Amino acid sequence: MAAAATNELRRQNEENWSTPTAGQSVSSHVSDPVERAKAISIELRRVARRARASTPISSGGGGFRARSSDRLFRHFLIGSFVLLFVVPTLIASIYYGAIAADQYVTEVRFAVRSSEQGGFEALAGLGGLIDAGQSRDAQIIGEYVRSRAMLEEVQKKFDLYRLFGRDDLDFYGKMDRTSTAEEILEFWRGQIHINIDKTSGLVTLEVRAFTPQDSLALAQAVVEASEAMVNHLFRRKEVDAQNKATEELERAKSRLEAAVGDLRDARNRLGVLDVDIAAKAYGEIMTMLRGELAKNEQEIDGLARDAQDAPQLGSLRARAESLRKQIRAYEQALAGGPGSVDGADVATLATRAALLTEKDMDVKIARNEYAGAVSVYERARMTLESQRAYLLTHVTPRLAEKSLYPKRWLMWGAALFLSFLAWAIVAGLGFLVRDNMAT
Repeated sequence: MAAAATNELRRQNEENWSTPTAGQSVSSHVSDPVERAKAISIELRRVARRARASTPISSGGGGFRARSSDRLFRHFLIGSFVLLFVVPTLIASIYYGAIAADQYVTEVRFAVRSSEQGGFEALAGLGGLIDAGQSRDAQIIGEYVRSRAMLEEVQKKFDLYRLFGRDDLDFYGKMDRTSTAEEILEFWRGQIHINIDKTSGLVTLEVRAFTPQDSLALAQAVVEASEAMVNHLFRRKEVDAQNKATEELERAKSRLEAAVGDLRDARNRLGVLDVDIAAKAYGEIMTMLRGELAKNEQEIDGLARDAQDAPQLGSLRARAESLRKQIRAYEQALAGGPGSVDGADVATLATRAALLTEKDMDVKIARNEYAGAVSVYERARMTLESQRAYLLTHVTPRLAEKSLYPKRWLMWGAALFLSFLAWAIVAGLGFLVRDNMAT
């Protein structure tokens, strides 16, 4: 009973102390020193509990007591949240949901293959594509597709402002009509994506445009320009070879013309068109003269046996002497050194034949050289005109049926995450600054 009475008295004293009237203090409310000490102990415990109670984050958080700047800090957190998270997310939602224009992708896959290959390479089929040289050519194509040279080739066939700068396109994705050449090149690089397998040399090209037809046409134009560029690189050696063959052909032609001219001048100067024909004619004349001389000598022998003083013997002997002189003259003209025919000094036919044969040999040599130069030139020309390299397309470009860009949900999610991350960083820095100032 005594314990119960004590507890009841303590409860009443606590209630009486906890509700003091205005202007009263704890010491005036409780007159008994013992009870006053108990009341003070209770009040201290309550103050301690209040001091340990945490405040909201926006008001100081983390167990700090509220200060006069908490309201300003709370406004800072709310304002930064709206500015860095709500506004960017709203803008991304509006842009990707209602403004961003659809972009269609045309994909083509190919590999560089040279027309010069052996039988084993031809039998190898696609296995022949795995070549370090082809991988190097693929790397060259990759750089060429992203270069200004490719852009200029594309601009020869297409009006890029019409394809990418129409007024009905969204302001962010289209090409600005006031763009400089460097800005246009940067925009072009954003519309293409090329991937190269360094092991096999296979190239994957993706071209983006705002219509399926434009994307397909651009992809085909890029492939054609790349193939032409590769063939141009292959043909540099052939162009040099043809230029050298052309120069050699001109030199051989000049030598042949000079040799033919020398032979013509020699024939005109020596009076012999053809040595063989002239020698044959000389031989026939000499044979005929010898035949007449033999016949004349037979007549002289017959008359001399019948009558030594016959008047015909003189004329026959004179004719025989004349025939002998003619035969000696032709023999000398043919091969006997300088002589005379009817009082005119001429060179022997053998000498003229030697000169003409030398000139004719020069003509034959020049003709053979010219024939060889023509053959080399024709081979170089045919090699140059033939296609040396091909882009072996194993995935042909097709008309796109569905837009792949922009990836709306992915981009919206990225904007959401980045906006929240930016706000979280700013808020964290704000807490750090405030806590350092509080200390």
